[in-house]
Amino acid sequence: MKPILLQGHERSIAQIKYNREGDLLFTVAKDPIVNVWYSVNGEWLGTYMGHTGAVWCVDADWDTKHVLTGSADNSCRLWDCETGKQLALLKTNSAVRTCGFDFGGNIIMFSTNKQMGYQCFVSFFDLRDPSQIDSNEPYMKIPCNDSKITSAV
Repeated sequence: MKPILLQGHERSIAQIKYNREGDLLFTVAKDPIVNVWYSVNGEWLGTYMGHTGAVWCVDADWDTKHVLTGSADNSCRLWDCETGKQLALLKTNSAVRTCGFDFGGNIIMFSTNKQMGYQCFVSFFDLRDPSQIDSNEPYMKIPCNDSKITSAV
């Protein structure tokens, strides 16, 4: 095996994630850049532009149609994987620390940090109901009173 060096971030890496097939690699860092690469040779495919703060988390759905990112700019964003177009912007009161899709790719979840006087929450949105996205109101929101969430699947 030959090591591959990926140079696409200005600050330290926060998360690296493969898609299900293993042919794509998503990287996020303590900068506003979300990159996607071919995993076989490290060729850069593109960047999802829109975040204004450190990006803490990334996930791709089961069939790699959509990418979900969470950032310290108090937002969680849904992207079209192929075009890089932002499909949804979910605003939060504090930084988004973790994010993910369910196995069907219909439900997204993200957790927020306990900071700036705001409580930590895990929020769930059903992408089949556009009114949830439009109103920025999850169908379920679970508070975490004692500490912050650092990882969720």
